[in-house]
Amino acid sequence: MLVSALITGIAAVHYYYMRDYYLATGENPTVLRYIDWTLTVPLMCVEFYLLTKAAGASKSLLWKLILASVWMLVAGYIGEAFGNGRAGFIALWGFLSTLGYLYVLYTAWFGEVAQLAAKSGNPSVVSGIKALAWFVLVGWAIYPIGYMCVEGGWLNTGLGMTSNSVDLFYNIADAINKIGFGLVVYNIAVTSSAKA
Repeated sequence: MLVSALITGIAAVHYYYMRDYYLATGENPTVLRYIDWTLTVPLMCVEFYLLTKAAGASKSLLWKLILASVWMLVAGYIGEAFGNGRAGFIALWGFLSTLGYLYVLYTAWFGEVAQLAAKSGNPSVVSGIKALAWFVLVGWAIYPIGYMCVEGGWLNTGLGMTSNSVDLFYNIADAINKIGFGLVVYNIAVTSSAKA
């Protein structure tokens, strides 16, 4: 629960900074958003580790999840911040970012996290990890939609979506994922402690 509280607390503070930045400059707060994600997304991966630790999750799993999430964010930031409307550059870094995402997704659905959840024998952990895996599959998939709205991105050039759409998609994704992850973890904690 502490990690979930940290995630939402960090996000709330950064959203105040992002709001102030946007009001002062009229520009998307790309750097502030990626600073927020660099703190909160690895913490979301830490939750996978903590939920499966009792079933034997290793520190190497923790570090692989953290490194995959940081890879995903750094590659995405490079594409978004330095793309300057160059579609090929943005697509390349978006693809590289997706590799980190696919690792976390695979681990949550079929890999070590899913296997450890099943091994835990705790129905709350099993269903909770499955719910978190759905967040990674569906909720995290909202971010690439925003990414493709940047100048030179596929949705920007193909459908004429403006760079203002970036913030809309990112804000929706943050609300769904950060709050949703926290609610799932809370449900796991409540149902597991009720059975204890």
